[in-house]
Amino acid sequence: MTPLVRIDREGVLCMVNRRMFLSKPLSFYSQFFNGRIPTMDEALYYIEGCVQRMTGAHLYENDLYLVQLFSRPPFFQLNIRRRDGQPCKDWRHFQQIKNEIMGPQCEAVELFPAEDRLIDTGNEYHLWGYAQPDHRFPFGFDRRVVLSEEQRFAPQIPPHSGSMDSATAPALFVS
Repeated sequence: MTPLVRIDREGVLCMVNRRMFLSKPLSFYSQFFNGRIPTMDEALYYIEGCVQRMTGAHLYENDLYLVQLFSRPPFFQLNIRRRDGQPCKDWRHFQQIKNEIMGPQCEAVELFPAEDRLIDTGNEYHLWGYAQPDHRFPFGFDRRVVLSEEQRFAPQIPPHSGSMDSATAPALFVS
């Protein structure tokens, strides 16, 4: 994966986004109006809000990903999607993206929301975090444990042979 590069937004991008939204029939917007088909004025107001939110983001790209950074003080939000539209499968990529954009000492989380707050617009992933590098979430691990590639792919659990003691337990689980 190549390093991320910040993309300068052009005014033309706003027009492209508006044109894309305006190409949808009014019935498309019913999902944002509790099932009701909005009036043209309501749809235009909604579209402009979407375009403004999109314009407020910083964009980054590399060979695999497009990333939008939104500032929501005291938080940041990263919207991550693959350029080819496929699902993201490697969390190490998300860690690298977070490190490159926010810094290696900032923490971020991925939220699996309640159904009434669910956003599912395709293979997009969202990370939220504090922009302050010294902030720590009140959950998670207390220390760093990173295995080498050889250790990661080695069998971690020995074949079952009765009880397991510290001599037979995988090194990862022995303190």
